[in-house]
Amino acid sequence: MVAAKEEAAMSSMELEPKTEDKLDKPEKAAEKVEKTDDKKEIEEEEREMMLNEENKKHTEEANEKAKEAGEDTIEAADAKVSTGEVERKRKALEEATKKDDKGRVPIGGIRMPGFLQRRGKDKGKEPDPEEGVDLLEQGGAAADKAAEGAEGAREGFGPRCQRSLRRLMPNMPKGVPNLPAMPAMPALRPHLASLKLANPFSKKKKATDVEAGPTVTSEEGAAQETTPVQEAADKEALAEKEKHLQKAKEAGLEVVEVVKSKNKEDEADAADGMETVQLDAEEKGDPDKDAAAANKNLPLMERVRAYPHKLVVAGVAVFVVLLITIISVAVSGPRHDFARGPIPDGNGKFALATTSCGLVQGLLESGAYTFRGIPFARPPVGQLRWKPAQPLDNLEHCWNGTFTAHNASNFCWQIFPEDQSVNGAEDCLTLDVYTPQVSFENPLPVVVVVGSSHMTGGSTTPLLQPTAKLSRAKEVVFVRPNFRLGVLGFLSTKSLSRSAYPQTSGNYGLSDIKMALEWVKLNIAAFGGDPNAVTVLGYRAGATLVTALASSPSSKGLMKRVWVTSGSADFPGRPLSESENDAAPFLEKLRGQCNNKNSTADEVSAECLRSIDVEDLLDAMPAEWRPTTPDLPAPVSTNGMPSPHQWLVLDGDLLRNHPSEVWEKWETEGTGALQIVIGATAHSDASVELYRNVSDGAEKDVRSHIENSVLGEAKVAEDAINRYNATWSGLASLVSDIRTVCPLNAMATKMPTSAYFYVATFPISGFKGCGRGRWSNIPTKRVSGKTKWPAPPVDCEVSKSEDELEYQEPLAELGIDVAAIMGRVEGATPEERRYITAMQQLFYQFVRFGELHHGSERYSGRVLVVDQDTLPKNEYPNCNFWIQKDIVPRFGHRN
Repeated sequence: MVAAKEEAAMSSMELEPKTEDKLDKPEKAAEKVEKTDDKKEIEEEEREMMLNEENKKHTEEANEKAKEAGEDTIEAADAKVSTGEVERKRKALEEATKKDDKGRVPIGGIRMPGFLQRRGKDKGKEPDPEEGVDLLEQGGAAADKAAEGAEGAREGFGPRCQRSLRRLMPNMPKGVPNLPAMPAMPALRPHLASLKLANPFSKKKKATDVEAGPTVTSEEGAAQETTPVQEAADKEALAEKEKHLQKAKEAGLEVVEVVKSKNKEDEADAADGMETVQLDAEEKGDPDKDAAAANKNLPLMERVRAYPHKLVVAGVAVFVVLLITIISVAVSGPRHDFARGPIPDGNGKFALATTSCGLVQGLLESGAYTFRGIPFARPPVGQLRWKPAQPLDNLEHCWNGTFTAHNASNFCWQIFPEDQSVNGAEDCLTLDVYTPQVSFENPLPVVVVVGSSHMTGGSTTPLLQPTAKLSRAKEVVFVRPNFRLGVLGFLSTKSLSRSAYPQTSGNYGLSDIKMALEWVKLNIAAFGGDPNAVTVLGYRAGATLVTALASSPSSKGLMKRVWVTSGSADFPGRPLSESENDAAPFLEKLRGQCNNKNSTADEVSAECLRSIDVEDLLDAMPAEWRPTTPDLPAPVSTNGMPSPHQWLVLDGDLLRNHPSEVWEKWETEGTGALQIVIGATAHSDASVELYRNVSDGAEKDVRSHIENSVLGEAKVAEDAINRYNATWSGLASLVSDIRTVCPLNAMATKMPTSAYFYVATFPISGFKGCGRGRWSNIPTKRVSGKTKWPAPPVDCEVSKSEDELEYQEPLAELGIDVAAIMGRVEGATPEERRYITAMQQLFYQFVRFGELHHGSERYSGRVLVVDQDTLPKNEYPNCNFWIQKDIVPRFGHRN
């Protein structure tokens, strides 16, 4: 029996080189390509191990029989049994492989080193050079080789272990049992004697790992089913193994043991029936991850210090840049951080707005907001009488808390043109605001309304009173300021000039309008208006003031557009000293009220003038300073008509040159930035008084009236009658052309080419005298010295009496254009409504765009005739004739 074992061992040693020769070439090829499919290799290993077990079992049985029957019988039985059992096992393995459609490796398979790809990622790998070797296909020779594999398994050296050792030690003997012949190796490769190889298969078994089934290794493969004969053979194999291990250690080698394990938590490994083997380097963990985990437990400053210096500096720089950007955006944003709308107290009909002097509260009316009586300058009382308007630039002059802007504002002292009565207040520099929104978003155009029938009064006309309803309908913010009139607004004397610095006087009312525009520039954004889109609407005397202010350098930037109607073309051109001399008749009446009654008019001090009661000042006005009824000029030979007082003066501050000189400079230098429209009505100077003077407009009376005027003296009366007819409407047109329309047309021709001139020619029935401030419900006297005044009327009603005459036909009277613009008239017929629409479109188009358009085209002519439609013309009829005859603008009216 011992001899049989030795012969089997020798035969296995002899067969080994042949097997290795077959494997050397695939191994060399495998070194050049990627390693083989681990699943298929493990399957082959499993199949080989199973066959070795079966062969070992039958070999032992054959050996037992050999004791009784002899060696020949044993060998024959061995061959017979091996062949039959091999075929049976082969069929069983093939059936098991077919059932496993996923190609899973049986439990207990071992993944060899070098295959560390992810589990289940088997696609794209090259085939194993050893994959085609199947011991089952080699018949009896394969069975003999399987027996040798079984002996190697018992001794701890499987075929792959032997190949691995041989790959590391090419000169190693081919048979493991002959290891005593290995001492010659150090001579060939002396460095291998001291080489200690690391174990690439070691893996610490986790506590959660469990075995899913019997796992076969080189150490346990023969111990699954044991018999007494097997146990004896195992002991003998173990002794041989220890012997060979000792010899291998002497050669400087370390035997690699394969350890199996299974991770219970890994479901993928359970499905595949295999273990994952990690290298020792993986068992030790990733140093970078360990350092990062350790840094998480450190304090913040310690972790910051652990970062590279450049990284910390870059992070700080980025933070500083972001901080600066945020601060810059916050600072450069809009100054107003909120927009106040209606507040919920009361009935929700209040609104708050912020001004430079504090909060103001307005009312909600007709879907828009109304703020009445907001102060825009210091009260011109006491020492501020006859001084330019002073701004509210100190908190002492402002109010505490919220200013209630609900009540109607006080109008300034004035003489009403209807009955020459006086009324008003000295503390009157306030304004009203009408706006559809109280918000800083989407600012709206602004219209500042400045108007008065005369320089001495008539500013309370309802034509100039905006409404919240109109503001909402037109989406425009209206502002209506009060300003000083008459002697309180335009008196110029030597004593007043000496008391001021610079030494000048007059134009105080003009400074009020300028201060109101400055307030609008500063505060109108809080009321929903655009401070860069301000249009000033001037009417009659207000038109004269606005035209003069537009030529002043101090008003630059305060208004962008100007629309003036029915103003005067007569502006001051005399030096200030001559204008001061005109005040002598007025001062002579006041000299007796001063302490030094023996003083001359020039010696009446400014202190004395400031101490006189306002009503006494108004009563002392000379008759020639008061307004007169418009009419044809009287013959020059009879000293003509008394010339009204020239209220405006060249004070050297607001007005430095005649406006015509400024306009010529605009035209030559191209520096005119203002967009200007000048207009009038066709019968702007028609009046009830004139109608009475011609006996209800009889033709003979009209002809006689024309011939007895300056026109008869100039021998142009017949030409006038032929051009206008001897009728009441003809006379009204003749007077209006000479006194207002043609002088304004001549003035417009001196302005830059961007200026327009229009004439409203459509009459509206029932509009009689409203343009001249003829109404009946304005108080004419102060009551017990009180300064509380009722609001101006909102309806234009002519005071009627039994002896008052009415026109025979409607005319395009004074103010008919402003009444249409401000929505103060409603057409009774389709023609009247069409005219109102044409007038409003013309004005509000100019307010928004600064130009006058007909559809998509700009009007070509500079003269526009507004009737039911707007008709452009190159010139207005008859004006050139009067200019050639030197009638216009010589006899143009003064306000």
